[in-house]
Amino acid sequence: MIDVSKHVRPVLCAVAILAAIGIGGIPKMAHGSPIKFDDSPMPSNGLATDTALSTAFERPDTCKGFDPIKRYGPELKFQIRRNDAPVGVHSVTFNRGRDGLQVVAQSNIDISILGFNAYRFAYRSESIWQGNRLMRLSVNVDDDGERTDVTATRESNHLVVNGPGGRQVIRTDIFPTDHWHCGVLARKSVLNTITGKPNDVTITAGQSEMLRTMDGSIRATGFRYNGELKTDAWYDHLGRWVGLQFRARDGSTITYRCMNCQTRNAAKEQG
Repeated sequence: MIDVSKHVRPVLCAVAILAAIGIGGIPKMAHGSPIKFDDSPMPSNGLATDTALSTAFERPDTCKGFDPIKRYGPELKFQIRRNDAPVGVHSVTFNRGRDGLQVVAQSNIDISILGFNAYRFAYRSESIWQGNRLMRLSVNVDDDGERTDVTATRESNHLVVNGPGGRQVIRTDIFPTDHWHCGVLARKSVLNTITGKPNDVTITAGQSEMLRTMDGSIRATGFRYNGELKTDAWYDHLGRWVGLQFRARDGSTITYRCMNCQTRNAAKEQG
């Protein structure tokens, strides 16, 4: 019997959403894919500098005071593809409530072989934000029957995180690996929502290019994560997350292809 989970599992832990999504290694583009990344060096110290961000985005302050409801609407949705074949869906929803902005990120992957279920993965992350500050985070993962949980709570000047590795106290200005807030691009550390640990990264900006979506294409800038997490994430000129790609440990290419970017752009371009 083919053990599909040993090939797919690293892919899914990548959903750490998401930058934890890339633990498997630096993504290489699928043969024939129009998605590409410019490897020319950036004039920076490995971090996406203010100059790089202002060049990529419409305004230098695009990621400050980022309001996802104005930028995305109520939902952001991606099709998850493995070697260009659809295997699941990733969605992020936004709701404003009494405690602040509620962000719910979910990934579901179901792989079958000859009509039999070979692998399932379910991820759910719920966070509460006040402005650009993460107040609370709760993550539940079911990795083909293996369950893990991560929680984080803001306490005065630090963030208390509980995960599979135990309790940690970390800085409050960290961003979790869910990509929707482009403020993460100016950070050197991200909170891995699968492990509950901070991961050191360097993020560099590539060139503007046309990125494929499920209903067309969109101009976007690629940002490459290196360090403890490795992945490529794309953002449009308004700082909106529009794509993701990385290589899993089995060598397969995992792509997050936007399902509602064209509709969203038509409605939100003036947002």
